[in-house]
Amino acid sequence: MTRHHVEIRTEGTHGQVLIDGHDIAKAVTGLTFSAGVDQLMPRLYLDLQLIDVTELGSVEADVMLGNGVAEALQLLGWTPPKAEQASETTAREAEQS
Repeated sequence: MTRHHVEIRTEGTHGQVLIDGHDIAKAVTGLTFSAGVDQLMPRLYLDLQLIDVTELGSVEADVMLGNGVAEALQLLGWTPPKAEQASETTAREAEQS
């Protein structure tokens, strides 16, 4: 398990969930923060906007992650497939133009 700097901020009805300085609040649907005398470090459990599909059958589909989900997963150590990294770079470049 990797350690990250975590900040949780609320302002009225809006909030921020900062992991190593990156706001992933758009991808978070819930969270639980746990700290106790028997734990060496506090723990943050995140619920992300991910789709649970028990059984779909055999189909081909484009897999799309909700706004902020890929970034949140990458900050926690996930490495996207190479083709996906290239398309994300192209999409970011298009947004910045």
